[in-house]
Amino acid sequence: MKNVRNFTQQYIDWVIKLGRVKFSLLGFIIIAVLALFTHIFLSLIAIGQIHWQSLLYAIIFGLISAPFVIYFFTVLVERLELSRLDLEKSMQNKTVLLETISHELRTPLNGIVGLSQMLLDTDLTDEQRSYLKTISMSALSLGHIFNDIIDVEKIGGQRIELYLQETDFYRFINDINNVGKLMAEQKQLLFVLKCGQNLPSFLMLDSTRLNQILWNLLSNAVKFTEKGSISIEIERISANEYIFSVSDTGQGIPAQETDKIFAMYYQASQNKHKSAGSGIGLAVSKNIANLMGGDLTVQSTPEEGSTFTLKIKAEEVTTQSNKIEKALNLGLDVLLVEDIELNIVVEKSIFQKLGCTVDVAMTGKQAIEKFNKNHYDVVFLDIQLPDMTGFQIARYFRQKYEKGEYDYLPPLIALTANVMHSKTEYRRQGIDDVLRKPLSVKALTHSLKSYFGDEIALHTPETIESAVDFSLDFEILNELIEMLGAQFVQNNLQLFKQMMPQYLANLLTAYEQYQQDPAFAKEVASSAHKIKGAAASIGLKNICQIAKQAQDDKATDWSVKIGDWIKQLEEQWMTNVNELEQWLIGK
Repeated sequence: MKNVRNFTQQYIDWVIKLGRVKFSLLGFIIIAVLALFTHIFLSLIAIGQIHWQSLLYAIIFGLISAPFVIYFFTVLVERLELSRLDLEKSMQNKTVLLETISHELRTPLNGIVGLSQMLLDTDLTDEQRSYLKTISMSALSLGHIFNDIIDVEKIGGQRIELYLQETDFYRFINDINNVGKLMAEQKQLLFVLKCGQNLPSFLMLDSTRLNQILWNLLSNAVKFTEKGSISIEIERISANEYIFSVSDTGQGIPAQETDKIFAMYYQASQNKHKSAGSGIGLAVSKNIANLMGGDLTVQSTPEEGSTFTLKIKAEEVTTQSNKIEKALNLGLDVLLVEDIELNIVVEKSIFQKLGCTVDVAMTGKQAIEKFNKNHYDVVFLDIQLPDMTGFQIARYFRQKYEKGEYDYLPPLIALTANVMHSKTEYRRQGIDDVLRKPLSVKALTHSLKSYFGDEIALHTPETIESAVDFSLDFEILNELIEMLGAQFVQNNLQLFKQMMPQYLANLLTAYEQYQQDPAFAKEVASSAHKIKGAAASIGLKNICQIAKQAQDDKATDWSVKIGDWIKQLEEQWMTNVNELEQWLIGK
């Protein structure tokens, strides 16, 4: 089929190159000769002789009609080709426009996300932390919506690509867990994460694309659920196949419309939130799922809820590179070429935390001047700058290097808010690698280690845990074991087992009093606070999080949910303790 299209295009180009008159004359001659010989040949076969009078009539008719037919055929081909070229130019202009919009919109969004995450690491009041989480979530939501809009254009041009890389799967799931809880909290919904027991630690996949699909599914689940719960269950069904099931207790989808919701711009007729969506998220998600070797399907019951099932294929990674560094001292001299102050603050902070010395240039001219005066181990280039593009800077450096004016050319890595082209296209324009904004420390260190693996000073490896769920805080536990030993943690766990029954008894007593007199709310919160502190000290993350909610008696939904939280503490604390005991075996 591709060869046919190429031949057709070459033929059209040839027709246009000859022009209407020349092609008409040539076509007339060719057709006349073919018609003459065909008439003679068929006459000899049919009647055994040539009927010269009929042949003369055919020649006269051809002389009159053929030139006009050929001429108008040429005009038609020419007009169609011009229309195709205009359409192609229009598509190119559309792509350029989207690239520009992408850069302009993502720049402030990246600054908001980066700075809000940095502020969340500081000492804040509960109210301030809640506001910052909302700000961060809103910016991330806008970013994901824009991803979908960009992908609509890519789907039309069949240009969606996957960027596969080693992905810490449990860290990825933990991020989804945190996002899901934060989204559910906005509408006071319960969020539940369930994980299969045979999940691998590392997978080769495009985590950004997978995150995009799950974000769409979770966002829709929260959007169309007024009360109840949201859950996501992750299972491994074969050596390289995985299922993500996102369920809700929302309004559901009518049976006659479940096959239509994956169509572009489609919205269910009974959608109570019609103005809340664009109708492109599910269509984009299904296309990406297909690209990942899987599919996206739905089962739903009106007024009871829906379950979206995402199936993908991904290969497990079992190489030695699975170890993620707990702390890095890269010791690299970095030239950061970036013109947006917000981005500079965020990106420079990341590099400095990784032990890098950072020099900043805000224009292409400054970048060239600094590069000529100093030695850098790596250069990070924003693509769009006030005076030059990152591609132009990269080509300038390479030309100087190839002429022998530079003795050494460090890796040139693009920083872009949206990777519109393939990495091959970036390399063709002189860029060695490309990273998305906002910067991921994992992606950044992975890229740098491919160039400086033997030179980077690595510290203590972080243990990767394959837990059934995220009920344990492995970061705290590993730090405790490293500093004080496993026996210390085991002793504290035994002490917690002895104390927890009394903590629970006090909590239940206070709750019974509260049901009779709301003035005892403080007593309930105080008992929950003690459980939170005790659980946190030995890494019982799930118990700590439940108790943290139970201690906040000022929350608007506290009186409604406190009974459920107490029940969860009663039912789950011993299960989590057993998990920690199993984990500590052999430590």
